Amino acid sequence: MLLKRLLLGIAGVGLGIGLMASSALAANLRVLAWDGYADADWVKEFTAETGIGVDVVFIGSDDEIWAKIKGSEGQDFDVFAVNTAQLQRYIKADLVTPIDLSKLPNQKDTLPRFRDITKVSGDTKDGKVYGIPFCFDSIGLIYDTDKVKPAPTSMSVLWDPAYKGKVLAYDNGEHNFSFTALTLGYKDPFNLSAEQMAAVKAKLVELKGNVLSFYTTADEAQQIYQNNDVALIWANYGQQQVKALQKIGAHVAYINQSEGALAWLDNWVISKGVRDKDAAEKWIDFMLSKKVSGALSERTGFGNTVVESSSAGSNDKLVWLNNVEDPTKRSDLWNEIKAAP
Repeated sequence: MLLKRLLLGIAGVGLGIGLMASSALAANLRVLAWDGYADADWVKEFTAETGIGVDVVFIGSDDEIWAKIKGSEGQDFDVFAVNTAQLQRYIKADLVTPIDLSKLPNQKDTLPRFRDITKVSGDTKDGKVYGIPFCFDSIGLIYDTDKVKPAPTSMSVLWDPAYKGKVLAYDNGEHNFSFTALTLGYKDPFNLSAEQMAAVKAKLVELKGNVLSFYTTADEAQQIYQNNDVALIWANYGQQQVKALQKIGAHVAYINQSEGALAWLDNWVISKGVRDKDAAEKWIDFMLSKKVSGALSERTGFGNTVVESSSAGSNDKLVWLNNVEDPTKRSDLWNEIKAAP
């Protein structure tokens, strides 16, 4: 989905950290997470504060999370991280356990947009809370500050004839249809009617005339930027992507577009097979501390749900990724768009 899926791909690697002897590891809290979500120093501090040992298994894809949780019917892990676009799948399959917010005092101090979880799409069902927002990143727009003036505020700048042949676009049908739908003013970019789909397709064909190249990885986009006259990049990999460009000396900046920026939001979730729900809720509360959340953003570039970060300001409109109406159709139409003259 995003750069974290590329950079944080240490899959299936177990990390057992704690104060307990190895013979007691079977009783430890079992955590399944992306690399960067359960760093060794945090785990050590959590164990010191609570006396709860922790075993962490890092994963590298959404499919891997599903395979591990579904494969054991939730019995192999106590708590895991998953994004809002995927969480309802676990709820429907009865693989997760409702969370008691009264056990999470730190949740009351999260940023306003995350405090009322009933307003976070995908985290609740039938009045019960299943996901606790932990970190996120937006999918915004990178622009070369020497070539693009004034600073843009909308993705509509990608269609500006002034930047013909100077745009880098991301090679993904789902996301391209969604962001273009937002640019056209459609309220639900994930559930498009046939008429809306046709309008988005036409708009993307028009965009293709401005596109220098489509990229897949952040490294590929960076190489193209360094070797060509690029003014604008649709930044599928968000803040990490812009920071990597700035690190090599690129004069670039980043915006979350006024019409709404697509964004992913990862949550801590408790498995149906949790052995000690109290311990799992203590883990989640600990991860919502200002110390951990601030360090998360500093180390990874991701936004966190507790301390303001550069991923999004309080007035930025974020549109959390969700399942789309027909992934296969979007993929087929995207291939037609790329093949268009």
